[in-house]
Amino acid sequence: MVAWLPRIALILVAATATGQTLYVSDQLVITVRTGPSTENTIIANLVSGDAVQVLETNVEADYARVRTENGAEGWVLDRYLAERPVAEDRLIITERDLAEAQVRIATLENSVASLTGELEITGRRLDEAETANRSLTTDLADVREASENVLSIRDQNQSLRRRLSESNEEAELAAISNAQLSSRSTRDWFVAGAGVLLTGILVGLIAPRLRRRRRSEW
Repeated sequence: MVAWLPRIALILVAATATGQTLYVSDQLVITVRTGPSTENTIIANLVSGDAVQVLETNVEADYARVRTENGAEGWVLDRYLAERPVAEDRLIITERDLAEAQVRIATLENSVASLTGELEITGRRLDEAETANRSLTTDLADVREASENVLSIRDQNQSLRRRLSESNEEAELAAISNAQLSSRSTRDWFVAGAGVLLTGILVGLIAPRLRRRRRSEW
C-alpha cells in the first residue's frame, strides 16, 4: 500500500493542474527583418506594447515596413499590429493615468486648500478694511464738524476784530474831539483872561485921568 502512495500523489497533482484556471498571456515578441519574409535577416525584436510607425504595407506577403521608436526600419508581420495597445499595456497606461490623475487631484486639493486659506485671509482683511473705513468716516465727520467750528470761531474772531477796530477808531475820534474841545476851552479861557487883563489895564489907565478931569472941573 505504501508503494501506491507516490502514484496517488502524482494523480492528485495532475488533477489539480488540469483543473486550475489559467489565462492566455498577451506577452509577445515579434521580429523585425530586412525584408517581407522569414528568409530575411532579423535586425530587431519588438515586444507587446512597443509603438511603431507604419511606412508601407505588403498585402500579399502580409508584412508591413515600420520604423521603431529608436529609429530602426524593417518588416514585421502586420497581423501582430493593432491600433490599440494590448490589455495589459492598456491597464498599465490606465494605472499610470490614474496615478497621474490622483497626483493632479492632490495638487488641486492643495491648491484649493491654499486658495481657501488665502480667501479667509482676504475676508479678514476685507473686514478690517471695512472697520477702518467706518472709523475713517467717523473721524472725517469729526474733522468736518471741528472744521465748521473753527470756521465759525474764525468768523466770530473776525467780527470781534472788526468791532474792536471800530471801537478803537471811535475812541481815537473821541480822544481827538476831547483834545479839540480842551484846546478850544483853554483858548477861550485864555482869551477871556486876556480880555479881563486888558480891560483892567485900560481901566487902570483911564480911571486916573477921569479923576484929574473931575478935580479940575471942581
